[in-house]
Amino acid sequence: MDELRIEPEPTERELGAAPIKPLFARYAAITFAGMLAQIVMVILEGLIIGNGLGPLGLAAVTVILPLELLNLALGGALGMGTAAAAGQRLGSGDTAGAQKVFAQGFWLSAYLLVALSAAIALFAPQIATLLGATADIHADVTAFIRLLMCFYPFCTLGQLLCALLRTDEKPSLASWLAIIGSTLSLLWLYACVYVFDLGFAAAGAYYGLSTGLWFFAILYFQCSKKSTFRVTFSGMKLDRKVCGAILWQGLPLFLVQAASLVYTIVINNYLGALGGDPDLAAFAVINGYVVYLLDMLCLSATYGLQPIASFNCGARHHDRLRELVKVSLGGTLAVFAAVCGLVIAFSVPISTFFIGDDPALVELTASHFLPLLVCAPLGFMAQVASAYFQAVGQERASIVLGVSRYLLFAIPLIVALAAIKGLAGVWWAQPPADLLAAALAVGLAVRECRRLRHQDAAATGALPSTLPVEGA
Repeated sequence: MDELRIEPEPTERELGAAPIKPLFARYAAITFAGMLAQIVMVILEGLIIGNGLGPLGLAAVTVILPLELLNLALGGALGMGTAAAAGQRLGSGDTAGAQKVFAQGFWLSAYLLVALSAAIALFAPQIATLLGATADIHADVTAFIRLLMCFYPFCTLGQLLCALLRTDEKPSLASWLAIIGSTLSLLWLYACVYVFDLGFAAAGAYYGLSTGLWFFAILYFQCSKKSTFRVTFSGMKLDRKVCGAILWQGLPLFLVQAASLVYTIVINNYLGALGGDPDLAAFAVINGYVVYLLDMLCLSATYGLQPIASFNCGARHHDRLRELVKVSLGGTLAVFAAVCGLVIAFSVPISTFFIGDDPALVELTASHFLPLLVCAPLGFMAQVASAYFQAVGQERASIVLGVSRYLLFAIPLIVALAAIKGLAGVWWAQPPADLLAAALAVGLAVRECRRLRHQDAAATGALPSTLPVEGA
């Protein structure tokens, strides 16, 4: 397994040669095709749980959502960190270095997730309490957590492998794995609720299968002669320098998801204290389903952007990077403005779809779509900007942008507005947070475009290269 014969690199990859606008659109669209399966899965999940298990089932969903966000945080961070570091080396022509990064990233992730999963399973009752589980759902949430932990390492490794599929210019294969995983996991959830009557706790396997099945991407890397990467036994001995580079480049995306996790815990506690179970159920529908689906759409843009940005950063194609900044941020804002507008307009039927026959809860939920989504396109644009800076090795800018929306702005605003306006202040804290995050993103994007223009001029001898590259 250690004696590798890596295929020679083509003289010119599409990541460094194809026109930026159609290339970004194609990678984002292909990624979204896989995410669409996830979106359909989450919609049907809400229908099954909302109608099959009722308000307590929905309340349980919002309680365990931080664990799903942690899964996305770890998988996204380790996957993006490994893919960004490997992609930059591919762009510079260092295929052997890219292979080493891949192997190190795989084993580093395996070690971390096995240890973490064991610890979470051991302290599952205490974690359920920390996440806000009430007495009515505590036992189910505890059982759910322990079952989910059996799948957790495969969930993270599956996300990492799919990120490297996109770096290896195989985004379609990553999307097919997402489609297969969504279909099979949804069948399991339906059987748990309606056929075997196993209740919410058994749905832990559903959450695990939804991304855990992506681990089968390993078959491509190990069996295909066209693959640039292989998992090797020699990679089991970790290299501190390579692992440090992976963790540092993956840190921004982890903090984005971690900030969302902290935000969810904070708002759950405020809603529970100032409102009650109906408010938690309403937030579960909006945040656990609607915002979660919008997050998947945002991930399509970030996953489509990452391999292009990393490769062209390594190849020093500054003009392509400058165009990518404009195309990705402008496209994200336009798409999310249209989608969020439609979601707000159809808030009542969307709430009814997830909740079922509970008019009071439907009315309560629909009334809160506006504050959480009216400025969301600006917040998602900031997240895409954070992903760009992560992909090109400017981790400090990426971290600041990544945590700004929820951690720097939304949570302090929740605390302040809740003290002034009570429950209404909790719901209306999000719009100003999104506006502030977007202003920060635009300022950093303008600065980046100027830096790239300066680098182009310096390369042609028109200007001295005096601007430092952050995170280099």
